[in-house]
Amino acid sequence: MLLPMMLFWSTMPAIAGGDQMGFTTYFFSDSGENSVITSSFNLAKKLLQQTVFLIDIELDNVTVPPVTAVTGATRPQRRKSEPFEKSRGQVIVGIEQGIGPNTTIAGNFYRSQEVDYTSSAVVGTFSQDLFQKNTTITLRGQYSADRVGKITEVGDILNKKKKVYTGALNISQLLSPTTVLDMSYDFVYLKGFLSDPYRLVKVHDLNGAVTTTDEMHPRKRTRHAGTGKISQLIPTIKASLIGSYRYYFDTWRVRSHTAEVKLNKYIVKDLILGINYRYYTQTAAKFYQDKYVGQEFLNHGLRTADYKLQKFSSNNFGFSLTYLLRGLGKAYPDLEFLQNSSIEVMYFRYFNDLDFTADIIQMGIKFSI
Repeated sequence: MLLPMMLFWSTMPAIAGGDQMGFTTYFFSDSGENSVITSSFNLAKKLLQQTVFLIDIELDNVTVPPVTAVTGATRPQRRKSEPFEKSRGQVIVGIEQGIGPNTTIAGNFYRSQEVDYTSSAVVGTFSQDLFQKNTTITLRGQYSADRVGKITEVGDILNKKKKVYTGALNISQLLSPTTVLDMSYDFVYLKGFLSDPYRLVKVHDLNGAVTTTDEMHPRKRTRHAGTGKISQLIPTIKASLIGSYRYYFDTWRVRSHTAEVKLNKYIVKDLILGINYRYYTQTAAKFYQDKYVGQEFLNHGLRTADYKLQKFSSNNFGFSLTYLLRGLGKAYPDLEFLQNSSIEVMYFRYFNDLDFTADIIQMGIKFSI
């Protein structure tokens, strides 16, 4: 099964006074005929010596195939024999303020809107450097108010509410000139409609008859995750090694472990080989069942069609080649903007014990001017 091919184009031209402006566009498609085209514009404008205004605008166009085709995305049943297309607009506006040489605070407002989903959020961030900037502590808080919509057979939209409260703590510690340790903790509290309005569950009665109904998840969920990552530079072989581990648990009784290791190595000048492996395993949610039997599941019994709530393990192996264009930028004055630019090709092989496999190819060109 050949899944995504992504083409990525990014520009980050600098404007007067050290400000930055960028434009990004990419195309994604997979073997299930899902596709996404995204274009975004971002600007970082220095207003005062330690004050920066930030804005990011993004537009997406999503195409999901007819329900008769193989698809990894949920979609309305309306006109189910035709491809489903929708657009999404997103804007982020914020201010970043430095307080002395070691402290930064930032506030952002986020708004995302599509035909059947809207989200508004406010984000606050505090960052503090300590011990001659060998330690950095970052705190982040976010509140989101979402409206989860469902497009009915007649074209009406039924909306339900969801609220999300997020908190995060990250500590980055320089252990040596070549070693950095990162530790983080994330907390997420969700309240409201937490199901997918388009996913359907089959419920069996004692006689074997089947009734199809909407899935029903609990209306509250609390998530916790702790992550540790160590990054080691190996100058003697011009390489770096990054290892990380993440433990996750929530009130739906899902527990997961994620271990990942990545090696980056110069194989010739300006050409970097990356090798990556990730292993993931999780338990099932407390209400997940392979088969729902009984009248109670047609009333208020919890039920789900989300495969990500069952017990499974997965492996993801990949490699990448990154070519740095800095040589061209140094050799030709007219191409000086290429000094911070690169071309990257990546391949990933994903497989899990649910009999799902995917080959993922991604190609990218990034410019920073």
